Amino acid sequence: MNITRNRWLSLVAAATATAALAGCSDGGAGAGGATAEAEPEGPVTIEVWGWNAETGQQYAEAFNAAQDDVVVEYVLQASNTATATNFRNAVEAGSAVPCLVQGFAPLTTMVVNGWAQDITDAVEPSADLYSKGALAAAQVNERYYGLPSGADGQFLIVNTATYDKFGVDVPTTWDEFLEAGRTFKAGGVDVTNLAGEDPSTLMNLAQQAGAEWFAIDGDQWKVNFTDDATLEAAEVVQTLIDEDLVSNQTYQDKPALYSYFDSGNMASTTTQWWSITGLQTNLVQSAGDWKAAPIPQFADADETVTPGRTTPSFVPEGCENPDAVMTFVDWGTTAEGIEAGRNPETGAVGFPTQIPDPSEYVADVVPEGFFTDDAAAADVIVEAQAATVGKFELGPNYDAWFPELQDQWGKAVAGEITVEEALAAVQKFVESDLESKGIAHTS
Repeated sequence: MNITRNRWLSLVAAATATAALAGCSDGGAGAGGATAEAEPEGPVTIEVWGWNAETGQQYAEAFNAAQDDVVVEYVLQASNTATATNFRNAVEAGSAVPCLVQGFAPLTTMVVNGWAQDITDAVEPSADLYSKGALAAAQVNERYYGLPSGADGQFLIVNTATYDKFGVDVPTTWDEFLEAGRTFKAGGVDVTNLAGEDPSTLMNLAQQAGAEWFAIDGDQWKVNFTDDATLEAAEVVQTLIDEDLVSNQTYQDKPALYSYFDSGNMASTTTQWWSITGLQTNLVQSAGDWKAAPIPQFADADETVTPGRTTPSFVPEGCENPDAVMTFVDWGTTAEGIEAGRNPETGAVGFPTQIPDPSEYVADVVPEGFFTDDAAAADVIVEAQAATVGKFELGPNYDAWFPELQDQWGKAVAGEITVEEALAAVQKFVESDLESKGIAHTS
């Protein structure tokens, strides 16, 4: 089913942003050199917005030097928040809309607001350059509205000193993870940590189980925070809470959090590749004791899947050169393009999570002295990327409902309500919010 742009916009009460974008057909500096009347002479120029202060400009310059077809003008933004503000201002002004914007909100928000254009025809010719998860993350309703972006796959790290002390095997399923937690509890150790302000564990488990909180049903949204997959995930979390198998250290006090992680009183946690350097820096006592392992699976899973989401970059409406954008993005999958992203200060290359096999580059993201076996940890990270789901719809009103989820999650972690009750409350909130905004929906 292909939902056209007009049909997408029927999901919202008003489309003033889209009208503004439609008014900037050649987009000034940001829309590139092509016009409807004639083919461009010389290279096509596109404006790219991002907030990568370390390597964004050097990457654009390297791309420009590597070929003659496209010229990238990189405009550094102060942050993702600044990007969002500046982009909205450009939309409202009806001019100077760039051709590529680093993603600052869920892709469905970009689509429903009329900001991201359908670039399926530009993406499909080079789709084999990207991983399944990267391609999935860039799609809404089986059409490409985002650029293929690698979602960071989750994996498990376990403190082997703690696991060995209690004679516990590394869990391969969530049922085994709960059993491990019961063994640790008898010795006063937590199997993991659930911060009261961070519902990402629940979201990750729901995604891994195959939940669909938002889906398209004809010309309306289908909202379901209590589908069977979500409730399966919720049951795991509820058991952790009910049986007091976890701690609730906050991420807002990093020194205390790291001290707790380092103490041996927390046996394991899920993480992703970009967190490891920070852990290695701060976990001094337990450095060298940590083992990387695949994230536990649900016992009834048909295949190994790894939770992981991302916020893809997008091509705004008004840009006439999505093919030129893809030339730039595709270059990032090449050895030359990946090398161009090497940080000049740290010497680290950006881990190319968007390609099918990033194993050649994984050594750069495995810090020395943290894992019991660096090579084995590298394999786990690569395997996690290969199995990353990538896709998890967040609906048209993520900015409204996520704070509500945080609030309800905090209550559930504190034992004031159940996880299922928290999810039902968020469902009710989403339905009310969509109703107030005139966005068609069903449950």
